[in-house]
Formats: sequence, C-alpha cells, structure tokens
Amino acid sequence: MIDKLIKLASLKDSIDLKRGEKKYFEDDWLIGQLLSEIQEVKDEIRPNNKPFLEDELGDILWGWLVLVQKMKSKGLVTSHESIIKRALKKYEERILPLKGDKRDNDIWKEVKAKQKKRLNNESSRI
Repeated sequence: MIDKLIKLASLKDSIDLKRGEKKYFEDDWLIGQLLSEIQEVKDEIRPNNKPFLEDELGDILWGWLVLVQKMKSKGLVTSHESIIKRALKKYEERILPLKGDKRDNDIWKEVKAKQKKRLNNESSRI
C-alpha cells in the first residue's frame, strides 16, 4: 500500500511541476502544511472519533510522502525507501536492546551516541 502512496506523491510532484506554483516547492510551506496537519490530529484525539482521527493521521502521512518527494526531486534525499530503511535500522538498534528496566535510558543514550558518530562519519564522506 505504501508503494501506491509513494507513486501518487510522485505523480503529484509531476503535476505541481507542470502547474509551476512556487509554493509547492518551498520547504517552509510544505513543513508548515505538515505542522498544520499535526494540529488537526491533536484536535481530533477524543473517544468515538476514529474515522476523523485516522483521516487526519493519513494527511500527515501524505504530507510526509509529498515532502520527501519534493526533497528527492531537489536531490536532497535518495528516496522514501532509503529513509524508511534508515529509520528501521535506527529504531531496531535503539529498541531491541531494551529490557524494560531502569537501565533502558542509559542503553538508549549509548546507542544514540554511537549512531550520531556513525552519521558524522557518513556525512564527512559525502
């Protein structure tokens, strides 16, 4: 299913290019739209409101997919899949060692520090 949404985001990017409206390519505008959707999710969190809440959560997903597509078009990121792959690795490394006890915060910090070092090394090779 996510592949279909990614394809739709790519199609939207093509349509936006054809239309040529500048705001659809401005990072600040796109991020502002996402922040607006986050507020709408916050407004919909209440009992017996599942359809509206799920709809707004879908808008956040859509906004993220479109933002990534725009950044991909600018050459700032590789792909949606590379971001998802990176996030999966990041959180597997952080979550899987946790035991559910008081040491978890230290484990989290240790893993996070190692990851930051790895990112710095990766960034210096670009």
